[in-house]
Amino acid sequence: MSDPKESRAIWSCNGQIADVKTTADRLIEAVLTLWAEHPADTMSVRALVQKADAAQAAIHYHFGDLERLYARASQVAVERAEALMAARLAALAVVDGADLPAALQASLLAGAIADWTVSARRLAMAERYAPGAQWQAAQDRHWRAFAARIGLAPHAAAIACFAAGEAARHLLVWNPALDRALLEETAMALVLWLRGRSFGADAIRAHHQALALAGYARPPQHRDALLAQIEQAAAALLSEKGHAGVTYRAVAGRAGVTLGKVIHLFGSKSELLGAALHRLYEREALGDDREGFIAQSLAPEVVMALLVEAIIAGDQPVLRAYDEIERAIYNGAEYAPLRGVVRSMEDPSGTWALRQLLGGAEPPSTLVAAFSAIIRGIGYRAAYAGMAREDVVALAEAALCAFRFAGD
Repeated sequence: MSDPKESRAIWSCNGQIADVKTTADRLIEAVLTLWAEHPADTMSVRALVQKADAAQAAIHYHFGDLERLYARASQVAVERAEALMAARLAALAVVDGADLPAALQASLLAGAIADWTVSARRLAMAERYAPGAQWQAAQDRHWRAFAARIGLAPHAAAIACFAAGEAARHLLVWNPALDRALLEETAMALVLWLRGRSFGADAIRAHHQALALAGYARPPQHRDALLAQIEQAAAALLSEKGHAGVTYRAVAGRAGVTLGKVIHLFGSKSELLGAALHRLYEREALGDDREGFIAQSLAPEVVMALLVEAIIAGDQPVLRAYDEIERAIYNGAEYAPLRGVVRSMEDPSGTWALRQLLGGAEPPSTLVAAFSAIIRGIGYRAAYAGMAREDVVALAEAALCAFRFAGD
């Protein structure tokens, strides 16, 4: 059996293939290509071996099984990513120790996230599909060093977690120019808050959301009891089993209706997933009693404790829904409108939590988005980095300390 580590491939600096001579290399490259370019529901062993121009038996011969191939592909991606990260930090040596203005810090942060998710999309998507401990450690080291280099060392934990959460969002490509503007505004909102607890603007987010909604037909809800029942079933499956669990047959079984009825009412998988996302968002973000939830007022320390516990337990339904729907719609032209609305979707539960931490002050939606990205980043570390509970608590407290008792 050949050693998959013995690669004779030559790779370009952005992770693209330049020359591959071994079957093992072709299989690894095929995995990275499928992760980066194909919708999740089109990935299969058959598609993989076709892309690699290899026999299915080659997977077993070179790697033992498909999971080991995936693990090796992820490891290769991490190694290439670390080289890119080192080059990025080296390029920033010129600003090391300089007193940078907030606008430049935010621009450098947004630019680095955009570079990772656009220029190195193959590597960034590999992280999303196989976000193990090696990825988490590499990203954490890089973004903490990046924060120090641009003059935000006291907020390194927040920057590292924000980069993780915001990168997951920025992989959703709706309109590249508007998406980049939204990213820059969100980074600016975070930097202004970290530097001086100042609110940034949110005009771009409002326009992005309005334009995205104008191009997307939101799945009607509560049209009748049967449709609501099917949507609830789809949402439950999305929450429990991820996007792969939202199939026509599974939804029909959970809802107690015929397969034909689900197919008739939801003509495409993207429509079914869209309905599931919106239903899950509405059902679990605020619960059934929206007004009652919004009216709740809790002490900042209580809210902080609730947030940390929710992160550790992994029971953040809205963020879980975001993750599942993102993996389903990252690729495929038919998902573009849905990507737009997910990019700039409101986060009522995040707004409520941040409002409590701000002592009742109403946060701009852009700061809420930055706050939510940090929560997501902490969640990734908790879920995939193999950290002990006390280490997750320490990370959460360090990443969120700038928001603690901010209203005082």
